[in-house]
Amino acid sequence: MPSALAFSNFRWLLTGSLFSYLCQWIQQATLSWVVYDITGSGVLLGVVLSARAVPMLLLSPMAGVAADRIDRNTLLLVSQVLSALVSALFGALLALGTAHTWHLFAFVLVSGATGVLDRPARMTGIFELVPRELAMNAAAINSIGMSLTRIVGPAFAGFFLVWFDAAGSFLFQGALYLVSGLLVFRVAFPQRAEPAHQTSAWKDLVEGLRFAAGDSTTRLMLLFAAMLFVLLLPIWSTVLPVLAKDVFDAGPQGLGLLLTAGGVGGTLGSWAASALQRFDRQGRVQFVALLIDCASLFGLALSPSLYVAMGFLVIAGAAEMVIATSTQIVLQMAAPDAMRGRVTSLLQLAPAMISLGALSTGILVELCGARGATAVLAAITAVFFIALYAKSSRLRNLRLSGCGQQYVADR
Repeated sequence: MPSALAFSNFRWLLTGSLFSYLCQWIQQATLSWVVYDITGSGVLLGVVLSARAVPMLLLSPMAGVAADRIDRNTLLLVSQVLSALVSALFGALLALGTAHTWHLFAFVLVSGATGVLDRPARMTGIFELVPRELAMNAAAINSIGMSLTRIVGPAFAGFFLVWFDAAGSFLFQGALYLVSGLLVFRVAFPQRAEPAHQTSAWKDLVEGLRFAAGDSTTRLMLLFAAMLFVLLLPIWSTVLPVLAKDVFDAGPQGLGLLLTAGGVGGTLGSWAASALQRFDRQGRVQFVALLIDCASLFGLALSPSLYVAMGFLVIAGAAEMVIATSTQIVLQMAAPDAMRGRVTSLLQLAPAMISLGALSTGILVELCGARGATAVLAAITAVFFIALYAKSSRLRNLRLSGCGQQYVADR
């Protein structure tokens, strides 16, 4: 089977995505550190990060409608230019020393809105630029690229905080977003067929939601993703800054190393996901990867040193990427071509859950400490998904070959 990299349009889309992903990882690490450094509170850290849920919950479905109706190039260009402007403006506020807590909330809300606009168009574009049989390969390559930026991004963030402070970091992020936007001009998406009857955006939205509610595979993948983001993934954004600063006494460089370890694991997990595309029983793949993820995060809670913690985060990052790639591809392959943007946009509701989960995680950190909160969340997640796997025959028997075949058009 040839690689998706054989298609030049996919290569250009991937290149622009790498710049965007790199910026996102730098921003995530920098923002977490800035919030905790300014407020000194795990609760406020969770509250600020939870504000990301607002644009995701309010705008994700309509972003999916836009991805199905509006030119992909236009959507990607607008989202990246807006992201560049917002990052540069926030960097300027930090440089002038005029940034306050409410500015943190405003930045999270506005930057979250631009990201919501970008993701459905970018992810569904993969399916338009490569043949269907290479979709899993293309998604795995995209995940590898995301994982590589996850390695480099936090490392950059940690050193930028030391060398140029947070203001310089956000200005650099603005430049990266601008480069990503300009690269959109190199991607030639195929022209989409006009629908027989043009409907309103509202009807398109209702149609997509009705499909998601009625299709058992789509419901299962959305539930799987949502609960994972609520229970487990807030550890990365809410607990790691506390571990780095208060437990391991490692400063911003320590936070960068912890996140980089997760990125190394994510790269390994992306390669594993690419290999596992040949394994038809994706429900089993997701369940096993989930248990490995929980076990490694429980090990993180017991780690005696920064370097032992990094080892466990490598494993956790690998398992997380296998889950994310498999869930994304199963969900998109289960959807009809004409509404893939709407269905894919619902995956953004899951990251909204991580913002809500960050609030409860911050409270757990205050009550149990960073180690205790990590152990409790890992244990709860493992118990929940073991029960789900035992109860759901659909998850146990989920096969990639059976996803959405009734919607595949002849090419």
